[in-house]
Amino acid sequence: MPRFVSAVSTGKTAGLKNVVENQLLKTSRDDTPPPINDVLRVIFVTLNRLASKPPEPGGTKDEPCAPTASPPPLERANEVCELRRTIRLLLGRDSDAGRAAGLDAIAVVEPQLQGILDYITGTGTSRDRVPHYEIASAFSSLCSNSMVCQLSNGLDLIIEFTAYANTPDGRRLVQTLNTLGTRQTLTAFLAPQNLSEDGFVAIARALIPAIKGADPVALENAFNQLTILPADLRADLRPLIDDLKRLLQNERLRRSISQALTCIETSDRNYDIVRMLYRLAIRDVRPEFGITRLSQIFKQLQDVDQRGSLIFLANTLAKAVRDDEDAIAAAASTCKTLLATSPNNAQQALPVVADLVRNGLVPESLCAIDTLLFGCAGGPQPACR
Repeated sequence: MPRFVSAVSTGKTAGLKNVVENQLLKTSRDDTPPPINDVLRVIFVTLNRLASKPPEPGGTKDEPCAPTASPPPLERANEVCELRRTIRLLLGRDSDAGRAAGLDAIAVVEPQLQGILDYITGTGTSRDRVPHYEIASAFSSLCSNSMVCQLSNGLDLIIEFTAYANTPDGRRLVQTLNTLGTRQTLTAFLAPQNLSEDGFVAIARALIPAIKGADPVALENAFNQLTILPADLRADLRPLIDDLKRLLQNERLRRSISQALTCIETSDRNYDIVRMLYRLAIRDVRPEFGITRLSQIFKQLQDVDQRGSLIFLANTLAKAVRDDEDAIAAAASTCKTLLATSPNNAQQALPVVADLVRNGLVPESLCAIDTLLFGCAGGPQPACR
């Protein structure tokens, strides 16, 4: 990772270094490890625990993972073996289709991350060059582990939603979203000449409380009161509303959604996150935030990942972290501290992260992963492109 090493060696990461050394690697008690230590601990303890499981069906003592061409069913797979297979898939090491879908999907993440970081810091590709650290403050509040916001609520939401995605109703919802992303009625409506920022926020203000209340009737009423929506778009949105009403009948998922939205409303009372999404996706017409582009990438990943490994791994890893209360507290503290605007941690750290991403941190990281896991044995490295 030559660009990253160069940034470190020339002092360009000083702001981030200062936050890590003086905030994340210090603790008020000698017998208590710094939060970032506990985050690293849970990562390696979890991976070690999963890797220490018996060989999966088709594997042996010396080769615990089954051959890539004949993996066992997901419910019998070793999680680390499945993680390795998924990385192979996303890095396109098994097929041209995998390379197109996996790396293209990852390639969308980089400009999305860059856009958000530039918007917060007011640098780089930011249109108005005005910092918006209120976004960092909102995300810091989401990590506060307060009476209203608990990181465990977010983990519960991931666990319940990934489980729901494998049910008939969940698969129907995913298909509905894929179809909706291709509708011209939606893409035309999501244009700055047709939808203002205040209108976008008004839609969020109407739907979020209805969904948070977990009341299908309230959701239907809120949808009917959105007179801003054209008739043809309302017709195309009808299947999604019906799917959401079915989703709200799932008690465990309903509770997780309600807790997560309550936290978001409390942490972001001015809907600054919603306003950021409007400005990036609609006002600035950034293609990487476009609904059609995102839908296409999501559909490509589904076509390649027909085993459902990504959903399986998200569920498994969220459960592993959820079972470790110390890890939850440490991760929440690390997130809250890194994004805090008082003291000005976010103002020191985020410009460094934005500059690293702008100078190729994401593709360099992918190439490093490809090299470490597969490239040292020789052969092509599709991620190093």
